[in-house]
Amino acid sequence: MHGIAVNKEEIFTFKQYCNLLFNLDYEEASRIAEKHPQPQMRKELGELAGLLYYAGQESIISVSSAMPETHENTLEYKVIVNLKKAYNHLYHKPYTSTSLNHFFNAYVAAKESQNPDLLKIALLGILEFYHFEFYHTNDQFIIYLEEFKSLAVAPEEKAWAYIYEIYFTSQSLIPEQRSAAETILLLENEIQKLPEGHKLLPKYLSLKAFQTEYAGDTEASIALHNNAFALSGDAPYMKYIKFRTCIRLADVYYKKNQFDKGLYFAEEARKYRDLSDTLRSEAYIQRYLSINNKGLGNYEQAFEELNRYDEIRNILDLKENTVKNSSLEIQLQTAEKEKQILIEQQKKINNRNIALGLGIGIFAIITISILTYKNNRRKHLIEKQNRDIQVQKLEKELKSQEAASIDAMLTGQENERQRLASELHDSVGSTLAAAKLQFNYIVVNRNKINPEDPIFTKTGELLDDAYKEVRNMAHAKNTGVIAKEGLLPAIKKLAANASVASGLQIEVNDFGLEKRLENTLEITIFRIVQELVTNIIKHANATNASISITQHENMFNIIIEDNGSGFIVNKSLKTGMGLSNLEKRIEHLDGTLEIDSSIHKGTTILIDIPL
Repeated sequence: MHGIAVNKEEIFTFKQYCNLLFNLDYEEASRIAEKHPQPQMRKELGELAGLLYYAGQESIISVSSAMPETHENTLEYKVIVNLKKAYNHLYHKPYTSTSLNHFFNAYVAAKESQNPDLLKIALLGILEFYHFEFYHTNDQFIIYLEEFKSLAVAPEEKAWAYIYEIYFTSQSLIPEQRSAAETILLLENEIQKLPEGHKLLPKYLSLKAFQTEYAGDTEASIALHNNAFALSGDAPYMKYIKFRTCIRLADVYYKKNQFDKGLYFAEEARKYRDLSDTLRSEAYIQRYLSINNKGLGNYEQAFEELNRYDEIRNILDLKENTVKNSSLEIQLQTAEKEKQILIEQQKKINNRNIALGLGIGIFAIITISILTYKNNRRKHLIEKQNRDIQVQKLEKELKSQEAASIDAMLTGQENERQRLASELHDSVGSTLAAAKLQFNYIVVNRNKINPEDPIFTKTGELLDDAYKEVRNMAHAKNTGVIAKEGLLPAIKKLAANASVASGLQIEVNDFGLEKRLENTLEITIFRIVQELVTNIIKHANATNASISITQHENMFNIIIEDNGSGFIVNKSLKTGMGLSNLEKRIEHLDGTLEIDSSIHKGTTILIDIPL
């Protein structure tokens, strides 16, 4: 990477050098470094580019570590030297706070230099530290990510901002918060602005593969992972893309119950272990070797690999906690340095503003005199314009009132249509669903059932109920079974009608229901329970369910559980009229809704409604 002939007419600029780093063109950055007029700075710039190129994957590293006291010891020099030291520690001595200390020193020097290109490179280093060292444990990175986003201008800079945002989102400790679908689209938009085959493309494809995998599109994620692997090439700084691809495919095939393929990719990952962090790489490998061997029935081997994974994970936890505690102290010290820089800069600004203010004051006196004369002449014209504006405002207000009246009529018509659609879906639909379920039972068992079996009577009663509900809707009545019998009897009847001899059995439990609620609230609660029972009948394939209703002094609580097939909560909330309407109803009551569901593990729904 060194010793390349340089055109003497070329002039070094930090903007050009930093731009090459953002574009992962480290070899060209090393060449450009040779154009710097100072020999010591040339050396530091070249070593920084070399560190980033090898990313800790070289077998031997030789970079200078001292900060020489020379005439070159400028703020720009401090930024580059501290970045070099930071990356050297990050790649070769992980799980220490030393790298963060150097990253922050570079950040403070870059702020003091007021060079936006060096500041962006320093911020990128801090973000890499939080991603590399202990990304699972805190959100200290947010302020630096937001600052970097505010400075990013070029497509590659914005792409880096979105890449780190997706990193931190995807690695959230809370699975439900790992979706970064919107940020992926923003990243894709910036990637499309870059030249074809840009070096950031494999990073984008790898991140999109994980997000596609998270969204449940397994086949598409496999294709994206393979594409990212193929495009990552042989550059050392791209090696981790191949490692991550193998690990993710080991997980994907494990979830597809294709344990032999999962085991293959877990073993293949060893070829691409991160030499700068072999401990964490080995932890991933042991984990996926273990679970795929378990899937294949190799229990003894799986147990040994699991024990090894636990041992490594315990060591990693200890190291990461140590780094976290040290980093907090470093961050506080850096904040004080930043504050002092801002104070000094503010003093300079204040002195400049005083001089500027004196000049502006004299200019203002002259300007005010001229403007006063002109304003007197304009008064008459302004008064006339104000009268014209008032007339226009009045005309606009009349038109707005007319439009509002028309909108109100259209809104009323639309609300009525929605009300009728909701009633048909919630009331008649659930009754007919139960009737259909029992009718299907009769069809399947027609040769076994006695004509006098109660199930015929029960099916007839359900059809009668559906008829009555349609008739009541036609007469615009809004009471029915609830007004006659109350909330608890109505829910019990609903559960009894939904239960069939060979299928679903629903149990109703109640506590504290000693007095009736307001009629409209009882109706709304019944419709909510009715909607959830209908969903269980239609979608859950459950054999048992329970409805628990509790009335406290100021709160009404509903818990509905089933042992059915479960569903993906975020996806289901975005589609389907049932859950969408349910959310709106509960929000209208100032209540809260919590859904806990896993595929093949049933569903629990908790609703709290204030009284």
